[in-house]
Amino acid sequence: MAASLTRLLSSTYDKLTGRHLYSRLETLEGTQWMKKEDLQQFQLRKLKTLLKHAYENVPYYHESFRKIGFLPADLSRLEDLKRLPVLLRSSIRLRSEELLARNADKAELICRETNGTTATPLKFYRSKMDLTWGMASQARGLSWAGYKTGAKVAYIRRIRPENELARVEHRIRRFLGRKKTLNVHTLSEESMASFSRRMHSFKPEYVEGITGPTNIYAVFLLENRQFRICPRAVFTYGQTLLPHYRKNIEEAFGCKVYDYYGSCEVSHVASQCGHHEGYHVSEENVLVEIEKDGEIVAPGEEGRVLLTNLNSFVMPFIRYDIGDSGKMLSDDCPCGRRLSLFRPIGRFYEYFAHSNGTFTTFRDLKTFFEDLPIEDFQIVQQSLDEIVIRIVRRAGYKEAHTDFILKNLSFRVADIAKVRVELVDSLPLLGSGKMPHFLSKIPTKYT
Repeated sequence: MAASLTRLLSSTYDKLTGRHLYSRLETLEGTQWMKKEDLQQFQLRKLKTLLKHAYENVPYYHESFRKIGFLPADLSRLEDLKRLPVLLRSSIRLRSEELLARNADKAELICRETNGTTATPLKFYRSKMDLTWGMASQARGLSWAGYKTGAKVAYIRRIRPENELARVEHRIRRFLGRKKTLNVHTLSEESMASFSRRMHSFKPEYVEGITGPTNIYAVFLLENRQFRICPRAVFTYGQTLLPHYRKNIEEAFGCKVYDYYGSCEVSHVASQCGHHEGYHVSEENVLVEIEKDGEIVAPGEEGRVLLTNLNSFVMPFIRYDIGDSGKMLSDDCPCGRRLSLFRPIGRFYEYFAHSNGTFTTFRDLKTFFEDLPIEDFQIVQQSLDEIVIRIVRRAGYKEAHTDFILKNLSFRVADIAKVRVELVDSLPLLGSGKMPHFLSKIPTKYT
């Protein structure tokens, strides 16, 4: 009854606000079965429309297209997109006004910013239409595990709904008793025990959470067998789902994990279906390119992920470098969907455990350090009460920058650990050749 009422209220709100979420979800449920050639033509039409709009109405793109001698009419196939320059976060910061479409209705602009521990988060604008397509895409991905609007869900995340529709649905579901949240901002064994006791009577049909904290909670449940939570599926997002994370979560909850990939800049990008062969890209909404050394790599090869949001008309994100790595897969999924398969590789965030039973995570710090004259950084947990921030300086770095870092990053752990900045000439690489930005020297059962 409550689930049906939730769907009715959500659908009514959908019609009143003109978002058309459910009609768009219905569209996506059909297009996922399109032939590959038809889907590519669908993408090409949307891409041509976006590029024409960007050239005519967005100063940044008008200038960058002219600089390389590119006209939207030159685009004849999806592969031609590689001719365009990559959009970096630094460009969005420095030229945000020039990235905003001149014909955008200012009353319709929805301001967004990146999440994480950042003193200066990345701010940008999106439209109601753009956000709704992203929400519909995510709803389609969740439906592959049987989820329907109105189901009882236990969330493991920060309590901060990201947009107006989410806030309304949040209130509706909370009012009807269909939603409970474990706030990871105050994550501790005490908070996990309290949450577990509430789950005993709540009996969630699904669990959805940020990957790292969900793994921490899964380990807690495995060590505290008196708490039994048996959902139909668990959805994870926001961080790389490592193999031992999946094992812990599936064992703790007794069901399969469905991971999905997205960002607040672009919304939902890709989801796993029941075959878990890879992540189906929401190609009706986003184009994914994998690039290395200026070239688009073949399926199976790893490179940096570039995203083009086909619905981002108020502030176009074309070939946006999201800061992750990944690869496209050449195989077809047994599920029969023609959506391309993708595998994200980036987004590893270290969780630091403290002696008082709480946990600290630093997310999206590349955004924080972008505005500082530094070459690279690394955050190291030396002991249970000491965190070291190692900085490789660039020209112009001053003592004031060290003070800024300490002021804006130590507040998260000021009562738990001492934070200090260490200036170094270089940072050590792992055997794989990669440099971890987060490193804990304190092994715990949660890492």
